[in-house]
Amino acid sequence: MLTQIELNHLADFMLEVVDCDADYEEDEFCVNWNGHRLYVERYLTHFRVEISHEDDCLEIPRH
Repeated sequence: MLTQIELNHLADFMLEVVDCDADYEEDEFCVNWNGHRLYVERYLTHFRVEISHEDDCLEIPRH
């Protein structure tokens, strides 16, 4: 499980990098972040993030 600090950094990464970078223009993609392989689905209101080696799924709001 990610720590709260890692979750905050992930949210920043999703909003500042992924949402603004042409490399991530698809609505479904994988990304390596901080040693984790993430599967991401982009929705109008949030990102749905699955961490490949864990069963957890996160929803990160898009502002």
